[in-house]
Amino acid sequence: IRLNGGTEINNLDVYPNPSRDVFNVTFTNKEKQTLTVKVINLIGEEIFTEELTEFVGKYTKVIDMNKQPKGVYFLELKSLNL
Repeated sequence: IRLNGGTEINNLDVYPNPSRDVFNVTFTNKEKQTLTVKVINLIGEEIFTEELTEFVGKYTKVIDMNKQPKGVYFLELKSLNL
């Protein structure tokens, strides 16, 4: 995944998909940058947000959606360095 033609996120994996209650997010970032990882529901509410400051390396996160209703959710990765 390349963000705005310059910043690169490698090996993005979201699993299991579809999931029940818990899913994993992993990716690799080769350049030091500030990233925001979000899970958003269909009406735009942020369910999960994590800011990674000056992050470089492998990211692994287990996100528990157990308290959220069943539905479709979006994963957003955003670089604040752009």
